Amino acid sequence: MRIRFLLSYIGTRYHGWQIQENTDATIQGALEKALSVLCKGPVRVTGAGRTDAGVHALGQVAHADIPQRLQQDLRTSLNALLPWDIRVLDVSDAPDTFHARFDAKEKTYIYHFWTEQGYVLPKRLAYVWPCGALDCDRMQEALPFLIGTHDFASLQNAGFDTKSSVRTILSATITHRTPSPYLPKTEPEYALTITADGFLKQMVRNIAGILVAVGKKKIEPSAVQAIVNARSRKENPCVTAPAAGLTLAHIAYPSSDA
Repeated sequence: MRIRFLLSYIGTRYHGWQIQENTDATIQGALEKALSVLCKGPVRVTGAGRTDAGVHALGQVAHADIPQRLQQDLRTSLNALLPWDIRVLDVSDAPDTFHARFDAKEKTYIYHFWTEQGYVLPKRLAYVWPCGALDCDRMQEALPFLIGTHDFASLQNAGFDTKSSVRTILSATITHRTPSPYLPKTEPEYALTITADGFLKQMVRNIAGILVAVGKKKIEPSAVQAIVNARSRKENPCVTAPAAGLTLAHIAYPSSDA
């Protein structure tokens, strides 16, 4: 029978979602290990997205086929076996045809920028890019050049084969986040929330890098259009943002799979 999982994890200690030959420290590997103990045999888990090393998740979705319905509360049992920084939020039965990756309709990521140069709040250190002061208004001006259907080859890093680099960005916003009302009267953190029908390898981190270049007045907001139109990573002069600032927030499926 097929089971669907909703997962949350801190990616700091892991080499990404996907199992790798040279390390056991992956999210997929940890979940498969725990499931295999409960099912008394190997279980393959398929995730909706391959988050990179150091990337976090609030709402990763995965599925697995288990030999039969287990008598215990599967969520409680899995969380008892998993490392402290990986939690199963929900477990549900799924149709045999459900596929966590191929059935996904939209994905939403959030990237966090920390702009206070004097300090980084310790509890936020693992979840932000301490990039320094930014002109958020300029960054907002750049967002419309990313919205819509484009060939985003300029925003794709090497290392992942894909048939097409065309994707549709449905929405992108930048908002101020207040970590605590008791902090000094500054606005140290901003969040980029971006939703698309899919993303290329490190695409969101490259978008974050471009927006920081805009926010630091290294490039003009309108230059984003030229970077996208170039359709070549070599024509993108901006850095790839660090993994720590990125979180996979939500994956949407057709209503019949909700």
